[in-house]
Amino acid sequence: MDIYKDQIAEMVYEQKKLLDDYTQEYRTLYENDGDEDDRLVCCMNHGRKTYYRARRENGRYIRKSLSRDQEAINTLARKEFLKVTMGKLKHNIDVLEPACEKLDDLDFDSIRARMYKTCRELPDECFFADGSGRRKMLPGGGKDGFRLHREWANESYEKSDYMPERRRLMTSGGFRVRSKSEQIIAEQLISYGVPFRYEQVVRIDGLSYSADFTFRDRYMELFYWEHAGMMDDQNYVRSYFRKIRSFESIGIVPWKNLIITYDVEGAINIPMIKSIIEYDVIPRL
Repeated sequence: MDIYKDQIAEMVYEQKKLLDDYTQEYRTLYENDGDEDDRLVCCMNHGRKTYYRARRENGRYIRKSLSRDQEAINTLARKEFLKVTMGKLKHNIDVLEPACEKLDDLDFDSIRARMYKTCRELPDECFFADGSGRRKMLPGGGKDGFRLHREWANESYEKSDYMPERRRLMTSGGFRVRSKSEQIIAEQLISYGVPFRYEQVVRIDGLSYSADFTFRDRYMELFYWEHAGMMDDQNYVRSYFRKIRSFESIGIVPWKNLIITYDVEGAINIPMIKSIIEYDVIPRL
């Protein structure tokens, strides 16, 4: 599934779940107690705000003063909040569900299938150069270079088995990742046509580590991309730098064969990711 469809589907799921929770709360607090028609109103009384519980009877509202009953005021305010929020959630779901079904996939195979036959029969690498002729994929390696990289990426390999339940986000490549940032990086790599492996195991001194993304350069040597997404978590930071030091012990070194990126203020910088792919990843392939 394309990343955008996946994100919309996730939004629909979350909003449906929230709607179910709010609907259940609303029914429990109001519908079952005969208070469904009650509402909170406010009038000025001698220059001061006075709150009332109002109920429509025979076409008009009957008011009952709440005096200083803050709990009753809060209950009716919560009721109004739930009603408005449920209405907005229903609207969003009605808009998003059809949109998710109508969006086209943007993976390479589905795009190629829509092309004219002449283009469909061309080698894969023909599609990864812009209008000026600047290649956006595999600058060297001959016509078989792309095929060899792609076959390597699709081969079976040892994948990390660390907490697989945390891989919750689906990519258009058909595999799940652990974070939004990893999902964005994966989708950018896919959109550029870069073959890679996700969470391939690296063994160091009897211990198993995994690189977020593993590539093979034009000389068939491996290089790696690590993305650190929780640098505000001290435990994560300590574990992350232990991993980097272990990588360095076997020659996996930043600026040589290891790319490292970080979230900035809790978010990933997409233009930076594109720049890294265009000027650091692709030229090695």
